[in-house]
Amino acid sequence: MNRTQQIIIVFITLLSLVLGSCKINKGFEALNNYNYFDAKQYFEKSLKKDESPAAYGLSLIYFRNDNPFHHQDSAYHYSLLSIESYKEATQKTRDKWLEKLDFSIEKAKQHRKAVSDYAFLEAEKENSVVAYQYFIAKNPWSAKKEIAERRRDSLAFYIAKEDGSSYALSEYIRKFEDSEWRHKAQSLLFRAQYNETIKGGKTASFLEFIEKFPNNPLVRDAHYQVYMLETKEKTISAFNSFIRRYPDNVFIDDAWTSLYRLSIADYQKETILSFSNAYPDFPFPELIEQDLKLVGKKLYQFIQNNKYGFMDERGNVVIKANFEYAGQFKNGLAVVIKEGNHGYINKDGELLIDYQYEEAMDFDQGRAVVVEKDKYGMIDVSGTYVLNPEFEDIGSFNDGIAYVQSDSGFQYYTLDGSLAFSTIFDEAFAHQDGKAKVRKGNESGYIGLDGSFIVSTTNGTLTHFKDSIYVHILRDSMNLMYANGTYLFENGFDQIGTLVNNRAIVERDGKFGFVNGKGEIVIPIKHHVYPNYLQFSQFKNGHVILKRMNKYAMIDSVGNSVLPAIFKGIGTYGDLIPVSKGDGWGYANSNVRLKIDYQYDYAFEFVNGKAIVEKEGKVGLIDIENELIVPLEFESIKRLSDSILLVKKQGLYGLIGIDNSLMVEVSYHRISEYSPNLYQLVKDHEVSYFDKVKKEIISLKE
Repeated sequence: MNRTQQIIIVFITLLSLVLGSCKINKGFEALNNYNYFDAKQYFEKSLKKDESPAAYGLSLIYFRNDNPFHHQDSAYHYSLLSIESYKEATQKTRDKWLEKLDFSIEKAKQHRKAVSDYAFLEAEKENSVVAYQYFIAKNPWSAKKEIAERRRDSLAFYIAKEDGSSYALSEYIRKFEDSEWRHKAQSLLFRAQYNETIKGGKTASFLEFIEKFPNNPLVRDAHYQVYMLETKEKTISAFNSFIRRYPDNVFIDDAWTSLYRLSIADYQKETILSFSNAYPDFPFPELIEQDLKLVGKKLYQFIQNNKYGFMDERGNVVIKANFEYAGQFKNGLAVVIKEGNHGYINKDGELLIDYQYEEAMDFDQGRAVVVEKDKYGMIDVSGTYVLNPEFEDIGSFNDGIAYVQSDSGFQYYTLDGSLAFSTIFDEAFAHQDGKAKVRKGNESGYIGLDGSFIVSTTNGTLTHFKDSIYVHILRDSMNLMYANGTYLFENGFDQIGTLVNNRAIVERDGKFGFVNGKGEIVIPIKHHVYPNYLQFSQFKNGHVILKRMNKYAMIDSVGNSVLPAIFKGIGTYGDLIPVSKGDGWGYANSNVRLKIDYQYDYAFEFVNGKAIVEKEGKVGLIDIENELIVPLEFESIKRLSDSILLVKKQGLYGLIGIDNSLMVEVSYHRISEYSPNLYQLVKDHEVSYFDKVKKEIISLKE
């Protein structure tokens, strides 16, 4: 190559750089003059050579709403591209951008924040689980992510809470396992499982039911009612009488256990020995033997040098920190791990079941699921296999039985390891209130405790609505159906929602109304559907929010108006109702009188006369007179009970009383409920506990 050719190549290269620089400069000049058409063309042509500032310029155009190119998703895309491509640029290129264009990574990040903040406002307007989840997924860097997560979890929790079914609550726990409402949902799940059982009656009527309908899936509930009625005094004599009169009752073991616990209420060695002599037919002699060894021990998990051990309530070491992990004591045993293997110790630290499992669960009802050689099995408290480790999965015990999955399919077993019934299913789930969802071939539906179908279909799918009513879903149509296959309505619906506060949405031809738990239409099908109405228009505290002409209204359980359609946002019904007209949140009463002015960025519902409010990114607690009980100085506040609040400040957690009294200083990295009335406090690698009853901290003595 001669010198002339070299000069020509250099000249062309310099010319190309100058022309490229001119394009990006002209793009920003056009943008400053609001000439969006030219600016867009210049930026697009500059993407190859000046990708980061060009993407930044395009994002500015798409973000602004004063031009025909306004498009939020494109603004989001190019704001990310600007930052990512900046990282790939050389320092020389970055310096050129700064000198020639006054462009830097700080500008790109500031713009990305503006795009993200706008997206948060859009999510806030929609105020739905889906909207907040979409924002969280797309904006993980946003400072508003935690607020979005809290609101998403809050909305999802109250949907599940108002649904009230054990299915809805267990689904919430599964989907939002890190939610601050998870423990509340778990408590509500237990309550729902209880409330969905039969109630009332006399002993004679339940005994007659058991005798006449021995295969009825509710027989176990009838046994339970007999047990509860005959032992309602909860005295030693009541349990003793029940054991002698009803030896075939399925809750006989519970009666024996209660008799034992009441008889040794002082938990002294002499009392335990006295009970053993008085009741030689007690079916759990191993319980007596164990209690004689472990009388009075109350142990707390601690961590020292990254190892787990147990201390007493004075902080003294009882079991040295020798374990890679140690769980809580359940049924007198705790899971421990050494060298990756799982075993069980008692409260003396004695290894009662050897380190032989790849996984091991806590004991429940005297049984624990373990994994050996990638196969599931079940053991009793002695370590003896009740079900040999030869299964793909073992479910939890509900109503005394659990599903077990093998190569052949799903079957159900009892606590003693015997088959509950011989039927093999292709798919099966845990029982809930005497019924379980299953599929066998092309037949799917719900079975009872005897394994026979209560209701089934070979066409479409079924979900449980309430009692003996189910939802039959067939392609794009739904109808309520009795277990015998009879439909409640001549014409089906486009949608049938879940039952919440004894009300469920039904939609037909673009309008919706509500039915009650009997399937009766109680609010006419006349309300126009709107986006996410199935989630948003759910009854809460006997009231529901409706959207009319982009405004929100509230009606009661029979359709009477409570709040007219004048609000941009309405919260949960209570002593006062959170409301917003677009410029902040306040509270109104049911007479549509504003009792607390629009002054908060967000307002949560009143609970026992107190409500959590948010302002300028901080939360506090007010009473019904709008007096601040807890100042607006925390990043988050979570109700742990009626009297205790979990607060977060500068990334650390503490506990305060509902009256703002300090219980545990705000200095811990994590605080969680360990057991009833006991909270676990974690700071770095140290673990201590707060006793809610004694109002004192239990920590390891140095």
